[in-house]
Amino acid sequence: MATTLGGVSALGSEPIVGSLAGTTLAGNASNGSVWTDLNSAFNSVVTALVKKEVTDILRKKAVILQESSYISARNVKGTNKFVYTAYADLGAAEDLAEAVPPITVPLAFDTMDFTGAQKGKIVAISDLAEMFNPHEQYGIAAEKIAWNMVDTMELLAAVAIQAGGLTKAVAQATVAENIIANALILKVGEVPTFEDGFYHCLISPTDAAAVMADTGSLGWMESLKYSDRMPLLNGEIGRFRGVRFIETTRVADTKATLFGPEFFAWGDYQTAQIYRVAPGGDHADPLAQRGLVGWKGMFGCETIAFAGSTITTPAANPDQIRYTVADLTTVA
Repeated sequence: MATTLGGVSALGSEPIVGSLAGTTLAGNASNGSVWTDLNSAFNSVVTALVKKEVTDILRKKAVILQESSYISARNVKGTNKFVYTAYADLGAAEDLAEAVPPITVPLAFDTMDFTGAQKGKIVAISDLAEMFNPHEQYGIAAEKIAWNMVDTMELLAAVAIQAGGLTKAVAQATVAENIIANALILKVGEVPTFEDGFYHCLISPTDAAAVMADTGSLGWMESLKYSDRMPLLNGEIGRFRGVRFIETTRVADTKATLFGPEFFAWGDYQTAQIYRVAPGGDHADPLAQRGLVGWKGMFGCETIAFAGSTITTPAANPDQIRYTVADLTTVA
């Protein structure tokens, strides 16, 4: 009588093939997860790695999508539109006659809407690359996927921003005066400063060089010389006359963007999702030769503007636009 993995054979001579069903990592059904969960667990680890990379990269490398620069717009359920609503300030208070209430006025508001699009990317890792390449392939893929996501969002915002803005100031006698004149446009338009007391400016490396060369003796302070312990913005190179400058290649030459807080709206229908597809398991990869890492998301953005509706004061900025795009380097 043959002895088997499962005990005594019912057929007398043939060993019974032991089943792996319920077998655990620790070899005990009450201790650990079943072997069939290994791929799932590894997928979760890789997915968590990519999500952490996305968070870190967004925090460290995003320039336009920095905190307080944008507001979140809401998607209207059942449609592909994001909607942002603004409410008008009230007019001047009235002198009251005894026992006579003031005139009742409506709470005026207006909305703006925009649409978005779905985007995504996949990178493949071959079995041979994973076997022979000295680098940790999935870690590198995580970093590349994370940056691709941030890069896509930043480029989308950059295109929207450079297409508009408040009317820029006419060219002044010096670059320094150009900066002051454009900051004045924001002040007259009652665009608030950030909590740090400054306006911020996205500027190309070429224009930044011209600004630093022209304003150096007039109070320009490089970020490395800050003594007030103010946290640096991503890409910040210095400040001048109430403006903090952020250098980025996403902004074109002659299109420096001075802005206050929440100068554009951002929304997503579908929070960016990270995926890992393990090698094999289907007809497309029958020999388990490719592992895939990718992301997808559906989002959109638009600069704040309410064209055609005068709902806010002052008259200098009826559409509530909160930034200006200007050539700071050309002088009169």
